[in-house]
Amino acid sequence: MSDKELHCCENCRHFNRSSGFCNLRKEKIVSGNGTTCDSRNMFFHDVPKGVMKAVGYKVKDGERICREIPYYHGIRPDIIQSETGEELRVSVIRDDGRKMDFPSVEDYINYYKKQFDLPVILTGALAGDIIGSVYEFNNIRTTAFPLFTNLSTYTDDTVMTLAVANKILRNSTYTVEMQRLGRRYPGTSYGSRFREWLFSEDPRPYYSYGNGSAMRVSPVAYAFENIEDVISEAGRCAEVTHNHPEGIKGAQAAAAAVFLARKGSSKKEIKDFIINRFNYDLNRKADDIRKVYQFDESCQGSVPEAIICFLESSDFENAIRLAVSIGGDSDTIASVTGAIAEAFYKDISSEIKRRVLEYLPDDLLSILLEFSGVYKNN
Repeated sequence: MSDKELHCCENCRHFNRSSGFCNLRKEKIVSGNGTTCDSRNMFFHDVPKGVMKAVGYKVKDGERICREIPYYHGIRPDIIQSETGEELRVSVIRDDGRKMDFPSVEDYINYYKKQFDLPVILTGALAGDIIGSVYEFNNIRTTAFPLFTNLSTYTDDTVMTLAVANKILRNSTYTVEMQRLGRRYPGTSYGSRFREWLFSEDPRPYYSYGNGSAMRVSPVAYAFENIEDVISEAGRCAEVTHNHPEGIKGAQAAAAAVFLARKGSSKKEIKDFIINRFNYDLNRKADDIRKVYQFDESCQGSVPEAIICFLESSDFENAIRLAVSIGGDSDTIASVTGAIAEAFYKDISSEIKRRVLEYLPDDLLSILLEFSGVYKNN
């Protein structure tokens, strides 16, 4: 595709048709094939919320056939038709500059599917957010539901979690990274007060006890090797916006649970620590919560419930299903539960991991992969 040709994406304004410039990738479109997004929102939006894909065309017997090929690890594949017209050859240039050629689309997909067995931390929190996004305002009071639907998307939970990760990677500040990344993704369900803070030229904490402080804090649990350091840093992460004691406590409890889980503590040890340190009532059952639970965006009204769903779970997927099933602020509850469950079980299916990675735009994915590369062995 030359710079003068139109971009093939039909649903997303992220791509400038007239200039041949991709605002997401921040580069001119020079590939012989297009790039598109499998949009989860058919209305115009600022950032594609679906799976990013390349679009390849082959012509055989005079018929033009379209084939969508997913991005993997944020890399846009180039697709070239073979001389016989039977198959599309795939070529990618990795972040390290190495070029890789695959004789077919299937070879390309199979190669990268194997990469999903590699450790990529923080995917638990992101998976909970994406899976729970559909049910936040459409609660489903059962564990039997599809994990991913055509409406699934990442929300502010994912964006802010990766902003915290980037702060740690860059030794920056929480305010700088949260504003920088948050302003780039303005349409991801921010609360009204946080949105005001996000776009303020003089951002100040607003004494919130909302669960936004807990949803974003999991990277802190991987960056420190002492429980007290984790709790102190979680407080600093929270207080730039959520400086109410409950807002700080919620972030600290979530981070502490993730830290203890990744360090090998038992569920009983995690439960006892959270009860004794933060005075949360964890002596309830998900079945009982589900019967009476109402939408509650406060830390005190959602963080204990998220921890209980982890404590009752049998594996990672079951933890997410329990978290969504109790209702309420489903994406955030599932995100907190997912962060703890990932650290504890250390096993997320390759299918869930693949879906999560495919949903992320390049800049978010690059933060996730870089953070994993630095802290996955902690």
